[in-house]
Amino acid sequence: MSSKLVSRRDVLRFTGAAVGAGVVASIIEACAPPAAPSVAQPTPEEAAKPAAQGPAAGMYFRLVTHGGDDPFWAVVKQGMMDAAELYGCRAEIDLAGSDLANQQKKFQEAVASKPDGIALVINNDDAWDKPVEDALAAGIPVIGINNDDTKGAAGNKRLCYIGQNERRAGYMLGTKLFSTAVEKGMDLTNAKIAMAAEVPTAAYAQVRSAGVRDAMAEFGITSELEIIDGGGIEMTTNEQRITAYLLANPDVAVIMGAGGICTDRLTSALKNAGKQPGEVIAGGFDAAPGTVEGLKTDYLVASIDQQQYLQGYFAVITLFLYNKFGLTPNIDTGGYLITKDNLGLIEELSGKYR
Repeated sequence: MSSKLVSRRDVLRFTGAAVGAGVVASIIEACAPPAAPSVAQPTPEEAAKPAAQGPAAGMYFRLVTHGGDDPFWAVVKQGMMDAAELYGCRAEIDLAGSDLANQQKKFQEAVASKPDGIALVINNDDAWDKPVEDALAAGIPVIGINNDDTKGAAGNKRLCYIGQNERRAGYMLGTKLFSTAVEKGMDLTNAKIAMAAEVPTAAYAQVRSAGVRDAMAEFGITSELEIIDGGGIEMTTNEQRITAYLLANPDVAVIMGAGGICTDRLTSALKNAGKQPGEVIAGGFDAAPGTVEGLKTDYLVASIDQQQYLQGYFAVITLFLYNKFGLTPNIDTGGYLITKDNLGLIEELSGKYR
């Protein structure tokens, strides 16, 4: 192991900070969990690898998400991999492609693998109550990441939550976009305001949109927030649907993405609809490459950074800490405005660490 990697390990261990631009890009992803009879045994090459070293050596964790194979979840996975390598444990991430039934199946498979803990995206207020209770009763710790029950601990018995305060983030985004519109001399009283969501019924979209409505009320906007169904996690579908909305509603004043995929596709959709930078006040969530480009070219005013790397990274560490000391920290990973003026390091790390 290089001295550079050892240095990074020492820094992370004592500061708890997320890995920055100097991180070594080649991280050894954790190998598979102890196999059930139906699972293939490790190859001779895998068996010959030296035993993992670190405070969590011998532990195995699962992250069960609704996410797909896209830039946002690649960053969550990178955080998980870095923490697993640092702590010497094994970890895997399950991506369900926004299919709730598939995610529930993956959760049951994770429970059956008898891990030392599961980090779960709780993206539905009803679907996860009994599965989480059953897992806890079976002695498997379950924490929430990325999305939480809209009632928090009162709605789901997960041990703690690591992620963004969704309503506050929606409020922050709305406030920034509406302020910008007012500065441009727009009358927002009856303005057309829209939000595109990959899955409009998902908890993240419901709670973030509630935050936007809070900001609308403060600005005296009497029109209803129009929700655009982005059509799931496929990026081209989201772009096509947002473009269609813009063409059918040329008078829209403010448009935003409820999630990282819709926000990533906003700039392309605005261009497709013949809009010029700043003609429609636009913004959203996360720091995917398309979002960064939109901020640089003034098609987007702002985005909210939820630092999803930390959701994967702290999921592993929190599950370790629970196993070791019974600790259950609630961690707000983000609600921070990204604008053209503060892109800096975020642009450099977009798609892998931001």
